[in-house]
Amino acid sequence: MAFTGWQLTAGGLLLAPVAFLVEGLPPAPDVAALAGYAWLAIVGTAIAYVLWFQGLGRLPVTAVSFLALLSPVVAAVLGWVVLGQTLTPLQCVGFALALLAIAAAQLSPATARSLVHQVRN
Repeated sequence: MAFTGWQLTAGGLLLAPVAFLVEGLPPAPDVAALAGYAWLAIVGTAIAYVLWFQGLGRLPVTAVSFLALLSPVVAAVLGWVVLGQTLTPLQCVGFALALLAIAAAQLSPATARSLVHQVRN
């Protein structure tokens, strides 16, 4: 966990000069911006990473690796539900493919071989 914290810190420090060159000086943060930064730091980073690494310790790596496919699905669905954003049919197809990949990855090798055999015959 400490290594991940250092990675995030190093990445931020390396990207800060690039952001300054591309965007210039940022505006002075107001209360809403500071609250947003706090939310991202605490919920979006610290809590998320703790939960992720606890899951890595309890679940097989193959199961956890496919869970990363849920991130864009959850983000888009939350945007649709909370913000009223639209979803295209192509996005829905992508969601279905991601969910099918996650479900297929959870199958045992014997079950997967059995399904492949049934499809081929």
